[in-house]
Amino acid sequence: MDLAAARHGVPAAVLARRYGLRLRTVYRDLHALEQAGFPLARSEGARWKLVDGWQRRLPFPLRAGELLALHVAAQLMAPLRGTPLARDFQALFVRLAGPDGTRPPGQGELFPRYRQLLATRSALAIDYTAHEAVLERLCRACETRTAVRAAYWVESRGEMTHRRIDPYCLYYDPQLEALYVFAWCHLRAAMRTFAVHRFRQVTLTEQRFAVPADFSAEGYLRRAFRLWRGEHAVRVRLRLERDAAGWVTERRWHASQKTRRLPGGRAELELTVDGTREVERFILGLGAACEVLEPGWLRERIAREHRRAAGLARGGPKRSVTSDDNAVRHRRAR
Repeated sequence: MDLAAARHGVPAAVLARRYGLRLRTVYRDLHALEQAGFPLARSEGARWKLVDGWQRRLPFPLRAGELLALHVAAQLMAPLRGTPLARDFQALFVRLAGPDGTRPPGQGELFPRYRQLLATRSALAIDYTAHEAVLERLCRACETRTAVRAAYWVESRGEMTHRRIDPYCLYYDPQLEALYVFAWCHLRAAMRTFAVHRFRQVTLTEQRFAVPADFSAEGYLRRAFRLWRGEHAVRVRLRLERDAAGWVTERRWHASQKTRRLPGGRAELELTVDGTREVERFILGLGAACEVLEPGWLRERIAREHRRAAGLARGGPKRSVTSDDNAVRHRRAR
């Protein structure tokens, strides 16, 4: 902060020129600082400064960098609006940084420039307000190791299912901007990933469970391309054209990733993943800039989807395509 760094104070006019603000805006901000409890002093020559020991005189002493970290964290929490976690964070934020905009000015409203340093696509994220009751029960089940009975909507099949699950932990995926539950599903007798917003009902039972000692979210997702896992490990090899090779290869898409540069700016990408549903979406998103080299059945499937897309673009007949599951694909491949 300029006021804290300047031993002899800073004229309001200098602050206005430094930040491209009107003089009256600077005076308004200085007044807001005083209202928030910052001990300001005005010296000779209309210079403004924070008195010595000003941090110790705040309701809760925070350095400017710490306030910045709070604002950054608030931006990162934005996609989780409507969840108990977001609500608790907001309460903590107000306690540490001051009241929000609905109350008198506080530290939390004194650094509007900090909010511009980091943006999120929170407007496009899922609003969990309507799922708050379900989310609270899932959180309680994870904490108390209690099994739940759930009504769960399977989007891919358009089907409502009823099952008993042992929820191990909640997981937030920043790329998909959504909350998921990793749980043992008694209906499938296997670990499954469930999207929180697709639960229609959750009821706690009286049955307890134990999480395996070797379970971890990182280990569970180790072979997944992003989030969804399949039943078999698949080696996928892709050739990328120059217009996609640069930005694709500069990122780490998977722990198993191997990259090889080719003449002419092209590249090869190799991954070994459990399940290919998310890989298929990734490949299709690259369009003609990505060619599947292996496996052959995946190359065929991607080619079929490209032909279908081309037909739709030409005004051809619309057909619904149902994705085969991994087991069917592998039987076909063998």
